[in-house]
Amino acid sequence: MPGRRKCSTIATFLRRTLRVVSNLALAASLFLGTLNLLPLSTRGQTTETATTSGTEPPLPVGGISRPSRDVQVETNGNPVNENFRRFRYNVGVTVREVYDDNINISSFQRISDTYTVIEPGIHLGFGDSAGGFNYLTFDYVASVYFFAQQTERDTVEHLIHLAAQHDFGHLVLGLSQDVRILDGTSLNNLSNTTGVQANTDVGGPSRENTYTTTINATYDLTGKLFLSGQASYAISDYATLISSSVASANVFINYVYSPKLVIGLGATGGVNSSDGPTSDETFEQINARANYIVSGKISLSLSGGLEFRQFGGGGNSVSPVYEITGTYRPFENTVITIAGSRRTVSSASLAGQDYTDTNISLTFSQRLFSRVTVSLGVGYLNSDYLSTTTGGSTARSDDYFYIEPSIDVDITRYWSVGCYYLYRQDSSTLALFSFYDNQFGVRTSLTF
Repeated sequence: MPGRRKCSTIATFLRRTLRVVSNLALAASLFLGTLNLLPLSTRGQTTETATTSGTEPPLPVGGISRPSRDVQVETNGNPVNENFRRFRYNVGVTVREVYDDNINISSFQRISDTYTVIEPGIHLGFGDSAGGFNYLTFDYVASVYFFAQQTERDTVEHLIHLAAQHDFGHLVLGLSQDVRILDGTSLNNLSNTTGVQANTDVGGPSRENTYTTTINATYDLTGKLFLSGQASYAISDYATLISSSVASANVFINYVYSPKLVIGLGATGGVNSSDGPTSDETFEQINARANYIVSGKISLSLSGGLEFRQFGGGGNSVSPVYEITGTYRPFENTVITIAGSRRTVSSASLAGQDYTDTNISLTFSQRLFSRVTVSLGVGYLNSDYLSTTTGGSTARSDDYFYIEPSIDVDITRYWSVGCYYLYRQDSSTLALFSFYDNQFGVRTSLTF
C-alpha cells in the first residue's frame, strides 16, 4: 500500500508537470498579446531588473561638494547614469509547478498537494534609480495559485512597490509605498516568492495585508557632514487574527570619513499599536551605523544600537537592535550576499505578546558557461516571545531554518527554465507551531 500511494503521488505530479506546458503557452500568448499593445516607442529600450523594497533607499550619488551624493557606498558598483529622462520597462511571466508535502505548515495535519503558480510581473522606471538622481519606479507581481486537490486554497496574491525621489540641490526627498496582499503560509516579497520567509508567528495559512509608507530625506550641511532621516508607517492587517501598526521616525548625522566610508549617529522613536485590549507601546532607539566599501569586491552596511520599549500594560524592556547587509564578489560571475536584523514585533496569534525577531540569511549565486545560474540560500530566524502586560507570562520561543538550492538555465535571451528545492523547519516550545516542510518545484520564465 505505501508503494501504491507513492506511485499515485508521483503520477499526479507528472500529470501536473505536463499541464505546466499548456499553462505556459496560454500565459505566453496573453503576455505577447499585451506586449504588442505597447507603443512602438517603448520597445527595445534598455531593461532594468525589478527593485526590491527596503527600509531605506541607497544614498544619493553625484555632484561636487555634496557629501550625501559623493558617497557611492550602497550602489554596489552600478554606474551613474546621467540620462535622467530615460524610460525603462521590464515585463515577464513565471510559471511554477510545485509539490509540497505540508501546505499548511502543520505538525498535526500534514497535507500534501501539487499546485501551479502563474506569476506575471512588470517593472517601470523613469529617471535614474541606480545612480540615485531623480526617478520614479513601479513594480508589481501577482501570484495566482491553482491547487490540484485542495482547491479551496486557490488564491491570488499581490506584491506592489512604488518609489520616487527628487534632488532639490542640498536637499533630496524620497517616498516609497509597499503593499503585500497575502493569503497563505509565507511572507513573500518581490525578491523571492517561493516561501523562504514562512509566517512562523501564525503557523498556518492566513489572510494578511501589509502596507508600508516611507519618507526619506538627506540634507547636506558641509563638505563632510550631512543629515538623513526617515519617517514610516506600517500596517499589518489580518482578516481573523490580531492586526497591528507601527509609526516611527529617525534622524542621523553622518560624517564622510573617506569616499569609501561613511559613519553616522542617530536616534529613533515610535509607537506600536495593536488590536484588542492591549495599550499602545512606545519605543526609543540609539543607533550607530557605517557604510563601508572594503574593496571593489566587498561592500558592507551596518547599523546597531539599543531599544528602550515601554509597554502600555505596564513594564518595559531593553534589547539590542541591528541591521546588516553585505555583498562579496570574489569573481565576475560570483555573488555572495548576507543580510540580517533584530527587531521587536507584535504577535498576531498570541494576544498581549510581542516577540524579538532575530534573523540572518546568506545567499550564494554562481553563473556558469554564460547560461547556467546555480544558487543557494540559507537562513535562520529566532523568535523569542515576551508579555506586554504586568504579571503576564509566555513560554514560547521558535527557531526557524530554511535552505533553498536552485539551478536556472537561459534557453534564449528571453526564456529560462529551472528547478529548486526548499526545506523549511520550525522548532517551537509550543508544539502547535512546530513543523517541517519540503517543496520541489520546476519553473519557466519569459522576460522582456
